[in-house]
Amino acid sequence: MDKQDKYIEEEILPELTFSTSRLLSSAQEELKLLKWSELESNTDSGFSNLAKKYCLRAFQNIKKKYQIELSINVPDLILNFFIFGKLYSKKIELKSTKSTSGRLRGSMIKSLDPNIWTIICKRNANKFDIRCGRYYLGMEFSTHEKFQDRSPRPSINFNRFQKIDEEPITALTNKSNAFWKSYAESALTRVLDPQQHSWQDDLVKEIIKIVLNNPSKFDKLKK
Repeated sequence: MDKQDKYIEEEILPELTFSTSRLLSSAQEELKLLKWSELESNTDSGFSNLAKKYCLRAFQNIKKKYQIELSINVPDLILNFFIFGKLYSKKIELKSTKSTSGRLRGSMIKSLDPNIWTIICKRNANKFDIRCGRYYLGMEFSTHEKFQDRSPRPSINFNRFQKIDEEPITALTNKSNAFWKSYAESALTRVLDPQQHSWQDDLVKEIIKIVLNNPSKFDKLKK
């Protein structure tokens, strides 16, 4: 990461994310007009385009301060920053939910950047609440979390993200082991404290039996 890249990550993206979120929060009438679903599928094109509109407007307010150019593609917000003719591509993740709990299925771990800046909209009838922050802030694991057939998709919760008038939390997280450990702990809890049966629980039981019967074979996993 060169100096300009670091500048974008640590200075511009936090300000741009929170400024865009505040503008979106003020656009209640426009949010009401968006088409959030089509038949049984969710559609994010309307929200993406509205977020793009206000992201560009937010950028105009800080453009002179940073001496930088920006173009945006959708869906989500694909940001192309130009500094002295060099391109820096970034992304702001967009999420929405109408769940009363604010919880929704997140992105797949294998393609997930937990540090990506995120804007999330909670739809409640004709009221739209906006929060934002780094993606990992919204992640949560239940005590009985299940993993999926493909790459796990840890849930995120609207209520765990930052409010739009807060100071951005810029601290980074390391995704290397944390997610897998959380899933492993949930798998063990499901076996020890069963609530609903899943084929996954049978798999975990068999893995535990194999390890207990052949502990020396797995010594290297302790390292």
